[in-house]
This record gives sequence, C-alpha cells and structure tokens, in this order.
Amino acid sequence: MKISHAQFSHSGSRTINQDAIGHVAGETSEWFVVSDGVAGAPGGEVASKLAVATVLSCCASGADADDAPEGVLHAALAAANEAILAEQRRNPEQHKMAATVAVLRIDRERGTAQWAHLGDSRLYWFRRGLLLGRTRDHSLVQQLADAGLPCDGISPRLLHLALGVRTDAAPSVGEVVSIHDGDVFLLCTDGLWQQLPDDVIEHSLRIVHTVDDWLAVLVGEAKTRAGPDGQTDNYSALAVWLGHPERVTLAPVR
Repeated sequence: MKISHAQFSHSGSRTINQDAIGHVAGETSEWFVVSDGVAGAPGGEVASKLAVATVLSCCASGADADDAPEGVLHAALAAANEAILAEQRRNPEQHKMAATVAVLRIDRERGTAQWAHLGDSRLYWFRRGLLLGRTRDHSLVQQLADAGLPCDGISPRLLHLALGVRTDAAPSVGEVVSIHDGDVFLLCTDGLWQQLPDDVIEHSLRIVHTVDDWLAVLVGEAKTRAGPDGQTDNYSALAVWLGHPERVTLAPVR
C-alpha cells in the first residue's frame, strides 16, 4: 500500500519553536512522531527534540522485529522519558523540562496500525473523510469532562502526564487496528488542535486531493483563526495518507 506523508512546524508568534517532528521507515513498517515541549519551563525545545530522536532510534532498531508493537511503543516512550530525565539531571537549569508526544506505527506487511501518546499531542484517524477516533488528552480538562464535571475556565494546558514528569511514564497505547486504502492519520501538537475544532479538520480533508494540499489548508485555517492580536502557540502536524484517500473521501460510508 502506498504511504505518503507531509509535515509542517511553525513557531507561531513565539520566538522559539518547542515542537519537533520525525519519521523513520523499515522494510515492513514506518513510524511517525510529533512532540511538544511543555510550556512554561526552560528547555522545552530540548525535551521535544530528545523525545523524537530517542523514539525514532528505538523504533528504527526494532522497526521490523517480531516483538509485539505495543512492547516496542512502551519501550520507545520509556527510553524517551529516561533521556529527558537524564538531561534534567545533567542540566539543573532545565530540571523541569518536559514534552508531550504522539507516535504512530504503520505495519505495511500486516496492514495494521497502532499508536501511543502522552500529554496533549494528538492523533486523529479518518476513514472515507470521517473521523473514526482520536487520542484523549492527559489533561485536567479531559479528566473533568470524563467525570461529568464543569471545566469552563480551566486551562487546557494543565497536564497530568508527559515525558519528563515522573520516572514511571505510563503512555496510553491503542489497540492494533486494520487499515484500509484511503485511511488518513494526523498527528499534531496542541497549538494546532486548540485552534481547529475536529469538524473543521474533518471537513478540510474532504476538499483536497493531496496530503500537501491538506496541510496547506490546515495552516491557512490556523492563521485565519489566530485572533485579532495574532498571538499563537507553536503549531505542528504530520499527516499520513494510506493509498488514495482523495478517491474515497466523498464516497458514502457502507
């Protein structure tokens, strides 16, 4: 199955871009990752780059191993967590640096996908132009919403899980799912999804013919919705198209 991908990373109105993106391909599988330095602490850009580099190194070394993908995902994120904690110990000025992360694995041989995440970097999964699902943020807002409690006025940036926060990082790992020709994945940082509601992202997918065009539309929407003061967080995304989504995005769901 043909796999095409595209990416962008913008600093927004900030002077430093704390987002990082990466991709590695093995003989039978491919890995995609985005990471975002947690705002408010020095060294966020160091943490996100460490996260991406460590995850990709682990995935590349075990990309086509017979190990269960869930085990590889856990090991990769555990290694990234330890890399950030080690850097905190080496550099006291960055002792609070942390990062969110979202990782996707596509197994071309078996026709499956699996993903994992920590924090509020998200993964979206689309089929025939419709949103099938997305990751749930490890945030206070999400916890309150899950409990049926009001969350108005609560900052969506308050996280309870991220890389570099504690020694026993516990990522959320999705089940292995079968993929279809036309499936689409979007991995992005919170600077993007906080500006673009799910339905806007979904609709934009139905009006484009290439993965590059889709990301161009998302960037345009993000800039349009930046607000009158133009102040925006870093915003980044990595889009993955399987086969030819443009042929099925407008087809009826059966």
